[in-house]
Amino acid sequence: MFFDTKKYPQDYLTDKTYLAGVLTGLIGGLAIGLLFAPRSGKDLRDQLSESIDDQTDAVQKQWNKAKSQAKDAVNTLKDEVSTVADKTGDEADQLADDAKDGFDKLKDKTRFF
Repeated sequence: MFFDTKKYPQDYLTDKTYLAGVLTGLIGGLAIGLLFAPRSGKDLRDQLSESIDDQTDAVQKQWNKAKSQAKDAVNTLKDEVSTVADKTGDEADQLADDAKDGFDKLKDKTRFF
């Protein structure tokens, strides 16, 4: 039809019309950007720098908050697991004692005099 289809994306980079279109778009975009820029380059860089600093601070605060919440959750989980493990150990000891008592009673009943 109108355009040749290429088998691999790398094939487009060697096509002269593709490269001409990319260069035309790049030059046109730069020209429009320069004509319609609301600020000078230094003012725009300062504004971008301040914006990036503010966003970096906000991300750092969120990171610290998430890290603190994760530590709290891990500590709570450790406490709960420890409590459950202690209860399970106590119940296992009680069951072992009950089994030993039952075995001793059975042993006493089966003795012949």
